[in-house]
Amino acid sequence: MTRPYVYLVCVLFGFLTLSCSQDYPATAPYTPTSNPNDPNTSPGQFPRPEAKRLYLSNDKVKVGIDLNMGGAITYLAEATSSQNMINNYDLGRQLQTSLYGGPYPYSVNGKDPVYVWRNLGWNPVQAGDYYNHPARIISYQQSQNKLYVKTVPLIWPLFNESADCIMEHWLELQGNTVHVKSRTTVQRADTTQYDGRTQEMPCVYTNAPWYRQVTYTGAQPFTNGALTELSEHDMISHYTTENWSALLNTEGRGVGLYQANQFRFVTLASGSGQVGGEFDMTSYYMSANGFMQIDHNGVYEFDYTLIVGSLADIRQYAYSQPRPATLPNFRFTTDRQGWYYYNVHDKGWPIQNELAIRWQRVDTTRANFRVCSPFVFWRPTELPKLYVQAAFTTKATTARLVWRKPGEIDFYDVPERYVDFPIVGDGQFRTYEIALQGRNGWDGIINQICLLNPENNLEKGSTMRLRSVTATQP
Repeated sequence: MTRPYVYLVCVLFGFLTLSCSQDYPATAPYTPTSNPNDPNTSPGQFPRPEAKRLYLSNDKVKVGIDLNMGGAITYLAEATSSQNMINNYDLGRQLQTSLYGGPYPYSVNGKDPVYVWRNLGWNPVQAGDYYNHPARIISYQQSQNKLYVKTVPLIWPLFNESADCIMEHWLELQGNTVHVKSRTTVQRADTTQYDGRTQEMPCVYTNAPWYRQVTYTGAQPFTNGALTELSEHDMISHYTTENWSALLNTEGRGVGLYQANQFRFVTLASGSGQVGGEFDMTSYYMSANGFMQIDHNGVYEFDYTLIVGSLADIRQYAYSQPRPATLPNFRFTTDRQGWYYYNVHDKGWPIQNELAIRWQRVDTTRANFRVCSPFVFWRPTELPKLYVQAAFTTKATTARLVWRKPGEIDFYDVPERYVDFPIVGDGQFRTYEIALQGRNGWDGIINQICLLNPENNLEKGSTMRLRSVTATQP
């Protein structure tokens, strides 16, 4: 297994002076010499494209993207070292954007997914595909400390199949950090709205010497509390309360991944050992791995920062950034604010001052539906009430707020984890005040909430138009 996906087991900144700007054609496809459906075959057995790198560097960091690998980051090192941290065993490694949507399995243009990755679904990968075909570069720009690249990604499990989206990436070198902005513009012919899924925003694969997986998972973030060092070889998601994770070598130096307001990170060891270079199979992995609801015509942006240096450098950077929100203030004016759905749909993109949700199950054979928030860090002692501004059109007379806590693998619909509140189904906007203080289970740390219909009322035409979920009355 070369790309560790959990699915197998279940703004814009400008350029001051451009030194180059040109279009770059795709590499011609080839016929593989191995059978991709052979379980003993890995993408590393297909020939890799020849490197064509562009670099940024200063006295702290050197970073490089590869125009023959979709403009993904293929090189990252401290300025005083010639050791590349980034693994390039195949085109599913690197440091890049990889997104996921339905359906799965996903087939198009008469092509079926390679069997081992059949459950990935619609999976555009910035660098290329399983067969080591590189993604096509549309254009790129470079200045002294900035890079821009525009890419047509490939669908990972399919043979040389361009994804129906465009990815853009802006990189900026600042001291010992690389700030990256990613934007994906989706243009799918399939207008079905699928359930929200976790995304790799981004994924980071380091070479074997950067094997130490370090983060903070405690309940007292930003207080220099004891860190957690991980050693699992299974894909493990972590509730990371300081919004960063790191891959380090024996000396405690390496790369940190910071993403503002992101609490869900994933780490993995692929292979074993502490010796190996960028084209060896053994690598170590981390990802900012939040959920995202992807529309057929949506535009999706996220930012992240790579911090190169010591563990102290990485944590110091995270501590220097604005603190994540500690109370809810979700106002759905132009986007979903990280909210996503399970077995329920909304009206899709663009979002215009509300989430217009069909308040009924898409698939009546599945037990429930959920309208889910992103991961958060809230102390119930600071949140005695929650305000939901919504208009319901339904025969149902109650809605349910469900919450979960760190360490719980899913929402539990038990009395200690929910509260029902009365609603009026006449289609008029109201602010529903939900009293939470003193309720059994409303304690400790809350890391996610969701809304659902406890009556599972299935009449067609039921809707919830959701404007905001806040700690104060809107």
